[in-house]
Parts: sequence; C-alpha cells; structure tokens
Amino acid sequence: MQLKLFLSLLLATLAYTQDTHYCPDGWLVSEAGHTIECILLGGLNERLTKHDAELVCAGHGGWLVDMDEGHGGNKNGVIKEMIMDAVGKGDWGIPGPKYDDQWWIGATVRGHHDDHHWGNWTWDHTHTSVEWFDWYDGEPNDWHSQNCLTYLKDQDIFGYGTYHWNDWSCDNVARFICEAEPSSFLDDDLE
Repeated sequence: MQLKLFLSLLLATLAYTQDTHYCPDGWLVSEAGHTIECILLGGLNERLTKHDAELVCAGHGGWLVDMDEGHGGNKNGVIKEMIMDAVGKGDWGIPGPKYDDQWWIGATVRGHHDDHHWGNWTWDHTHTSVEWFDWYDGEPNDWHSQNCLTYLKDQDIFGYGTYHWNDWSCDNVARFICEAEPSSFLDDDLE
C-alpha cells in the first residue's frame, strides 16, 4: 500500500513539474485564449532570412508564428513577453528602434503599404487576412519593398523596451519564432 502511494505521489510530482509536457524540450508553451501551442524562439545568436527561417521551422515540424483572429491579441502579448524573457535587458544606449533585434513573424503583404495604408497582409500558414495590427510607431513604411513582418524592439535609454510589428525586407536577416501544434509532437511520439 505504501509503495502504491509513493508511486502515485512520484508520478503526480513529475506531471506537475513537467511544464512543457505538451511540447518538446526547448519549446515554450503558449496558452493564449483556450488554445495551447508550442513556441520556439530561435536564432538567439544567429539571424536568418525569412525563407531560411521558414525552412528551419519546417524542419522542426512547425511554421513561423502567426496571430490568428481567435486570440491573436492575447497571443501577441504572450509572444512579446517570451521574447523579453529570452533576451532580457538590452545595452544602455540611444532610445528608439533596435534594428539588430528583430524576430520574424509569418505574414506577407502584396502591393504598396505605408503608415496611412497598411496594405493587404496575409498570414503565411493559414492564408487568411491579417485583421488587426500592433505596428511600431511610423510603421509600416515599405522602405525598399519591405513585404515581410517582424517584431522590432523599441528600446529606452536603459535598455528596456517593448516589441511592436515592423515591415522588413524578406531578404534581410532576423531572429525567428516557430510555432507548432502540440498534437504534431504527440503523433511523433506514437510512431
């Protein structure tokens, strides 16, 4: 009887301490709204073009993160917090945009866009229209055909700040954020 109780407590403790049981090691659990998703913050020490970032995410069984209409605003906040936790405080310096601290988001625009006409953005994974935005001040600006989307850090003088959306050239480099459904990893475990 004591052995059964001990094993039950041990299993309960393991289940409680395993906070990423939905996602593989290295992935974070996002619970925006009522949906659980696996998020991988990649490229902490490297930057890739959007195409290369898409390939890396696909290699991990996912895609570049998107913000679907069901819980996009909540998810956007969760992702921004994940980035801030991973990166921490930046260097002391001049306030404003830190162009070396950007993260790919899975959306693309077709045609002209600017800060007065945001354009026709589409989520790459679901092929649905982007219906709401979290633009950095003065963005989008379509400077030299910036048709892809990133998070851009708005840093204060002390290195703190927040992230907002920025249109960015797809051929430029940035860090990346992969997303996958937990069920895709569960299927791998069953095979």
